[in-house]
Amino acid sequence: MVVGSFLAGGQRFVGKAFAPRFSVKPVPLGTYGTWQGIPGPQQTAEALGNPGVKVIGSPALLALIEGCSNTTLQPFYEAEEAAVGIRFALDHCSAAVVGEPLQVQVKVVEVTGRRVQFKVEILQQGRLVMHGSYTCQVVDLPRFLARYGLKAGD
Repeated sequence: MVVGSFLAGGQRFVGKAFAPRFSVKPVPLGTYGTWQGIPGPQQTAEALGNPGVKVIGSPALLALIEGCSNTTLQPFYEAEEAAVGIRFALDHCSAAVVGEPLQVQVKVVEVTGRRVQFKVEILQQGRLVMHGSYTCQVVDLPRFLARYGLKAGD
């Protein structure tokens, strides 16, 4: 139980005891995940709206980071939990090309409550393509989706 100030449903509660809605399993610092695969033409900057740019687009690389981070956290989720991206700071250092294997590497470097920050790197043929940080927040998925009029499984 925590005593303090918090905002819930648009109402501020000050100095009242409250129990957190759910707790997150501890995620150890250094938890590491990887993803390897071969990017396709649907992931090029051209396919994502930048005509003529036939290399893998930054949004596609971010999607790979988000997927790899989610897979890394899955063993720590309680029932009905998921993670949503809330912050990223990435440097796109070199182009990645279609048809050559990519490797995404994520490592947990900070955990604050439900927020998990990863150090991330993407490599292609040993060359650094992208690096930086990605932060997500573990949420109660049905409750999160309900805020937007959605249901899990829709």
